[in-house]
Amino acid sequence: MNYEKFLRDKLIKKQTPDFKQVNKQLQRSLKDLKTADANLKIDLTWSLAIAYHAMIRAGRALMYSRGYLPTTKRSHKTIIEVTKLLLGHEYDTLVSKFNRLRRRRHDFIYESKNHVTHSEAEACLETADSLIKKIVSLVKEKNPERDLF
Repeated sequence: MNYEKFLRDKLIKKQTPDFKQVNKQLQRSLKDLKTADANLKIDLTWSLAIAYHAMIRAGRALMYSRGYLPTTKRSHKTIIEVTKLLLGHEYDTLVSKFNRLRRRRHDFIYESKNHVTHSEAEACLETADSLIKKIVSLVKEKNPERDLF
């Protein structure tokens, strides 16, 4: 894994893995996913935004588990890029969807665009669920002695 570019550009910094924080992030990620699902009946665009944030939390947890912390400089994009690096090419499609959701969430938050269909919101939840499950699996695999949740 090549983290040098991220470190050199001060997009991430090294830290001792903090599994208490990893656990908190993953627990909250799963709760956010449930909240996004429940919100499908109320507001599709917020549902997408919440599911996206669930993925960001999971990506952050993955970084924490490997001893890295995103800095405030382009943090969301960095989390996605490092997640892609950690997951490998096998998950390029999943991470590409994650990145598209970043842009969709940006449009909603900063430009008030409400343009999500029910099927898009459901697809977003499926993407989030897949990504979070993969990250939980990787964190457990890397640290089997750690009890997550």
